Amino acid sequence: MAQARRDRRSARHADEANRRETSLGARLPSADELLRGHPLLGNDIRRDIVGFVDSAFVELTDEEAAASLRRLAEASRVGKQDGEADDAAILSALRACRLSSEADADGSIRLRCVIYAALLGDIDAAHAVAAEAALAAYVQDWHLEGDGSVLVWQAAAWSAYAATQVGVFRRLPYAITEMPSARERVDAFADEFRLRVGRLAAEVD
Repeated sequence: MAQARRDRRSARHADEANRRETSLGARLPSADELLRGHPLLGNDIRRDIVGFVDSAFVELTDEEAAASLRRLAEASRVGKQDGEADDAAILSALRACRLSSEADADGSIRLRCVIYAALLGDIDAAHAVAAEAALAAYVQDWHLEGDGSVLVWQAAAWSAYAATQVGVFRRLPYAITEMPSARERVDAFADEFRLRVGRLAAEVD
C-alpha cells in the first residue's frame, strides 16, 4: 500500500512537470495528454499543430495522410489577422484530413485531430472527445495513475461543454459564460466537478 502511494505521488509530480514544460513550449504533448487536459504546446493551438505535423512526418509513409497533414499545417501557419477566420480555415483542414487506419494504426493522429476540432468549437468533435475520455478512464490502470480521476472529470466536462453548444436549458454560471475558449470552459467544468465530488466525499466519509 505504501509503495502504491509513492508510485501515485511520483506519477502526479511527473504529470505536473510535463504540464509546466508543455505550457512553456518546451515539449509537445501527446494525444493522450491532451485528452487528460494538458495544455497545448506553448498554450497555442497553431504552434501545437505545426509541431505535431512535423513530428508525425518522421514515421508517416501514407501519401494521402501526409498531404492532409501538410494542408493542416499550412492553414495553421497563416498569420492571425482575423482569429475567427483562421479558426475556420484550420477546422476546414481538419475536416478534410484523410487518415486511414493503416496510416494511423494506434489512432493517436486521428484522436489528436478530433481534439483540435473540439478545442475550436466543433460540437460533434466535443462529443467524440467526451466519449473517448470516458472510455480511456474506464480501461486505464487506475493503480498506476497519479490521479485516475482526471479523465473522468475531462469526460464529464467535455459533455457539459458540448451540451452548452447544442442548446442551453439552464443558464450557465456567469464565469463560464464569459470564458472565450473551449479549453477554458472545459477546464472550468472539470474543476467544478472535481471540487463538488471531493466536497461530497469529505462530507460522507
